[in-house]
Amino acid sequence: MRSVIIASPVATQSGYGHHAREIIANLIEQRGKEWDIKLLSLPWGHTPFTYPIPQDWNQRIIPLPLTYQPDIWVQITVPNEFQAVGKYNIGVTAGTEGDICPEKWIDNLNAMQLIIVPSEFTKQVFINTSQKHNKPITTRIEVIPEYFDETIYTNNVQSQLEILEQIPESFAFLSVGHWLQGQVGEDRKNISGLLHCFFNTYKNQKDAPALILKSSGATYSVMDRMEIENKITQIQDMFGNAKLPNVYLLHGDLADEEMNMLYNHPKVKAMISFTKAEGFGRPLLEFSTTGKPIIAPHYSGQADFLKKDFICALPGGLTDIHGSARNEFLIEGAKWFTPDYGYAGKMMKEVQKNYKKWQELAKRQRYFVNSTFTKNAVAAVYESVLNTIDTAISSVPKHVALNLPKLNKTMEAPKLTLPKLKKIEA
Repeated sequence: MRSVIIASPVATQSGYGHHAREIIANLIEQRGKEWDIKLLSLPWGHTPFTYPIPQDWNQRIIPLPLTYQPDIWVQITVPNEFQAVGKYNIGVTAGTEGDICPEKWIDNLNAMQLIIVPSEFTKQVFINTSQKHNKPITTRIEVIPEYFDETIYTNNVQSQLEILEQIPESFAFLSVGHWLQGQVGEDRKNISGLLHCFFNTYKNQKDAPALILKSSGATYSVMDRMEIENKITQIQDMFGNAKLPNVYLLHGDLADEEMNMLYNHPKVKAMISFTKAEGFGRPLLEFSTTGKPIIAPHYSGQADFLKKDFICALPGGLTDIHGSARNEFLIEGAKWFTPDYGYAGKMMKEVQKNYKKWQELAKRQRYFVNSTFTKNAVAAVYESVLNTIDTAISSVPKHVALNLPKLNKTMEAPKLTLPKLKKIEA
């Protein structure tokens, strides 16, 4: 039996955590009888370990440090963390959201035997970087999309989210995403740009629609909520005494079933996203199952599953990633997408005015994802890739010297540096 270790943020409420759980479920289902699958639960930034993983998975969790070299090592993280720990090494990543990534990442990709990415966009980012630095990628890259669980995400649901009953507006746009670093109009999810455009579009207008913002910074703490509320207020203040449409902040953790109820609530009429780039864009996929209109850029990861003819695709262009949004992944010189805000404002009103027309197109979008991005459909893709792995590792020596590198924790928080304590004289 092959020994397998999957290192990932499996217990976190992050995008990587969600993707990790999909992969683990697939591998257990498809290779659980032939592979001895163990789990290494790692952190993801400041995201808390709050996801209740299945009890039988808990029995698979092993502690650090590792005491043996697995036949197969699966590491689900960003490429700067990739390490060749096993006899056969698989790196799973959504990469970065810029059009290029750090040069060092190419070396880390090549240290693995197989790279799995969720979108053609992520694969292209690696190719762009390889070409820019004249550094060939020698490792095979497979595109295996994320999926939605059709037993959870369905429009055949009676939504009972009491919190939405407090909203007086009958027409609400929904936006879902973390509010990340970056000044107004420069955060990656571009929530600040969306709010500014929404206010500008509907200011001083009677019977304006609402915007429901499902968002947080890094946690679901009270302090995090206050920070998000302050950001919204700062943008509102830019409009002086103008009467602005209502924004409702939904700050907190929702289970998948609750997210489905949110998507399908009768007051939620459409999803809107001004995202500058996505490795995949899971909320847009999930919302596609409702048959309701989507307003979003047809760029980056979501372009794999959003059909341009079935959504309200926002035009725009590539712009430099602003210094306020850069980090070790979003590097200087990289670009991402900025939508045409004037056109976006017009399309909000267009979708609202001609809702039935856009709903009919949205139903076609739902049909497309229901036939292509379900659990079963993606499982078939996994099976084809796993078959190639079975062939590849058949020649791996049974006994390899144990020489494990030190395993770094993913995106570990920096150490807290306190100022020198100074006594105040009376």
